[in-house]
Amino acid sequence: KMRNLFVSLGGSNGLVMVVVLIACNQAAAFCPTLYSGAPASLDSNAGALRLKKSVVFTKMTISDATSDTQRIQAKEDFLAAAKAGPKNGVGCTPEQREEIEGKLAILAELNPTKEPAYALLRPPFTYFDGTFALVYTNTTGGSSGKLGPLVGDVTQTFEGMRDLDAMGFARRGVFTNAAAFGPLRTALRARCEAKSERRLTIVFEELSVSLFGIELQRKPFQAGGPGTQGSWDLCYLDSDMRVLRTNAGNVIAMQRVEAYGGESYMDRQRRLGSRPE
Repeated sequence: KMRNLFVSLGGSNGLVMVVVLIACNQAAAFCPTLYSGAPASLDSNAGALRLKKSVVFTKMTISDATSDTQRIQAKEDFLAAAKAGPKNGVGCTPEQREEIEGKLAILAELNPTKEPAYALLRPPFTYFDGTFALVYTNTTGGSSGKLGPLVGDVTQTFEGMRDLDAMGFARRGVFTNAAAFGPLRTALRARCEAKSERRLTIVFEELSVSLFGIELQRKPFQAGGPGTQGSWDLCYLDSDMRVLRTNAGNVIAMQRVEAYGGESYMDRQRRLGSRPE
């Protein structure tokens, strides 16, 4: 599928083609139906989401959470371990992965947000708005930001909502997954919808490539086409961090950073006095 997309974008220069291929790999890692590996198992009897071999995220309710002090410490421990390793987790040794993912599992057990998938799409979109940067992933695909010997900056940015109801609740959120390599940037625009208290369905809509902020290529995906849909389970969510698992078995941990472009979507709406739409 990715080879077909690569061919269909023929006529661009070689540099753009390389970047498009990176973005396709990025889609493969984020979108489970493009992933060739076996999916991680969901053990409902044990009540745990199993990530690879070493990461077990326990399904806990808000009443199960311990104090904020312990949660904050667990988050600091995970971030310290992740940032002490290679960028984005690319090239971690087995020992490093074991340490990082062990601390990540502890953090996920202390998830403070009830029904995180619904909370993500609830106004004023505290958990969704802004830009989040990749801290750690165990995927070997393009969403890790790896391009040959280079590892790029991977971000996820909230772009707005669709299908608002009378109360302002969004049925679908729109976001962009991007990978930047200096002046080169690939972006996958997608929409998500909450299907349960933890699960989001994801539909990838289009791929774009830019250089020095100038768009070079835009490729919409065929609606309902193969390899454009998947799901994520939100395992941890607070106002500045999210941890999700794709049903391809990849864990992705992201931390809030400065909004892409200097202003988040909701900040822009407030400045303009507009109702988000």
